[in-house]
Amino acid sequence: MYCRSLLAAAGLVLGAVSPLAQADSLRLGIGEWATGQASTYVLKAVLEDAGHQVDVSSVSLAAIWQGLSVGELDAFSGAWLPVTQASYFEGMADKIDDLGPNLTDARVGLAVPSYADTTSIADLSDAGETFGQRIHGIDPGAGIMGLTEQAMDAYGIEDWQLVAGSDAAMSQTLKTAMSRKEPIVVTAWAPHPVFSDHSLRYLDDPQGIYSSNEQIHTVTRKGLAEEKPGITAILDRFQWTLADMQDLMAANQANGDYEANARAWVDSHPDLVATWLGNSVGDSVEKNVDESVNNDD
Repeated sequence: MYCRSLLAAAGLVLGAVSPLAQADSLRLGIGEWATGQASTYVLKAVLEDAGHQVDVSSVSLAAIWQGLSVGELDAFSGAWLPVTQASYFEGMADKIDDLGPNLTDARVGLAVPSYADTTSIADLSDAGETFGQRIHGIDPGAGIMGLTEQAMDAYGIEDWQLVAGSDAAMSQTLKTAMSRKEPIVVTAWAPHPVFSDHSLRYLDDPQGIYSSNEQIHTVTRKGLAEEKPGITAILDRFQWTLADMQDLMAANQANGDYEANARAWVDSHPDLVATWLGNSVGDSVEKNVDESVNNDD
């Protein structure tokens, strides 16, 4: 029900995606959170270096999945699986292609500052006064928000308020609370710059609502591999680690200039980028540009 209602709502905003439907460009959906901003703009820079036009569409998560399913978006590098975005994936599995993980060892859950006494989500029912009966989250369509609604029911805190907002707003609220040593509960996922900047820890989840072994996948619309094999091959080879993206996420948080930061990151990681392009280390980008463009003619 959660997935169907969100996808129905997505239909109201898909008009924002349709104008991007150009046959000569790759249309990337972006998740407006730290890892989504990092991966999307890095891919944009790499693909543009390989001679392709790339359009980035910022719409809701539900609209991204819906756009992929009807061919109005081509690819999305921010699919958190197997748990966080499972409701979207299960409804669209026969309409998209999963290229597999671009990052492993991810995690989602609820987190508190290290100075908080609470250690488990199960303890929150007795700590309402301490935390003001609030959990600070991100945009309402995000997978972690749906999981948190389930957790609130499962752990008997359904009368708490789940505060929706942006990733940036949640991060700022957390930063302010921690500067004052105030108790706070937030929806959290790693990798994320807040785990670098702040001393946070996850709350235990004895009912297993969240996932401690998430992966971030790249998914595409059906038919992209046949129509644009060179591009799809780059998307398929795109894999990195938390260590690879950590400095980029920190720079994004510091200045919000995602495209410029991604460009600087790509320029400073030529060996890794070469593997995505299908080159041996030391091969020129120019060689791959010719091959990739020819493959997609």
